[in-house]
Amino acid sequence: MEKLSPREREIIQMVAVGMSNQAIGERLYISDKTVKNYVTSIRRKLGVENRIQVALAAIKCGLVDPNAAD
Repeated sequence: MEKLSPREREIIQMVAVGMSNQAIGERLYISDKTVKNYVTSIRRKLGVENRIQVALAAIKCGLVDPNAAD
């Protein structure tokens, strides 16, 4: 797995808790198109096809704690 950037790690945590691109963009003050580009990059680096697989990969790799409360 390629190394994720700090911003990608931040976004993957938000994806894993089910936030939409628009909600992530609003929280980070970036456009939802930019979020979409980050998610595409994350998917490519993790070798997965969709957001659910991104979340599962993040949990498996220890990037997200599935038991943590938001």
